[in-house]
Amino acid sequence: MKLRYALAASALLLAAAPAYATVVIGTGPGTLQPPENVLFNNNPANGLTVAGVTNQTATSVSFTGGEILSGNGGQARIEAADGLVNTAGAASGGLPASQLAVDLTNPALGFTSTEFRIFVGSGTATTATLTFLDTAGQTFSNTFDILPNGFFNALATDGQVINKFSFTTNGSFQDVRQVRVGGVQTISIPGLVPEPMSWALMIFGFGGVGAIVRRRRTLEGTAAA
Repeated sequence: MKLRYALAASALLLAAAPAYATVVIGTGPGTLQPPENVLFNNNPANGLTVAGVTNQTATSVSFTGGEILSGNGGQARIEAADGLVNTAGAASGGLPASQLAVDLTNPALGFTSTEFRIFVGSGTATTATLTFLDTAGQTFSNTFDILPNGFFNALATDGQVINKFSFTTNGSFQDVRQVRVGGVQTISIPGLVPEPMSWALMIFGFGGVGAIVRRRRTLEGTAAA
């Protein structure tokens, strides 16, 4: 019975997701200034998803919405083909239904910071709800007033990495521009790399399993004698 409990505890430790993950979401320009600009000099075709490329590591960044989008290369902005972004796409991949979802095109990559500007222009939006998904599958969400400058930012802390994010507003907006990302890196599969504390507990658990097995063998040997 003890052996069964020890094995179950070890299995739970193996499945444990990283703790202490935090994605801090904020507003205002110049707070983070991630190093890479997302540009559309690649002239992507209009569609529900359009992809730009960062100016330093040539990382492809995908933007997906609920209507036909256009990537304007000259101004590095995402806009709707009809002039206003006002339609939400379906929920997908851990993110809620949103007017715009942002993800690195290569699923093996993540990032640690981002900054972008929602330009309301002739639209009606006054608030925006942002949702970030980290590589451990945890979501972080907050709703903000859209400031006159329209800037938002997010930073992953405690060694965590952002997988993707999305946002939706309470109305329409003209475009999203000045998108920047930082800390682009290869990500690990959620749940396969425990944190140091999890490793310590796991080793302790396996040690307990070994002790129980050895004790059982000793008792069986004694009984046989």
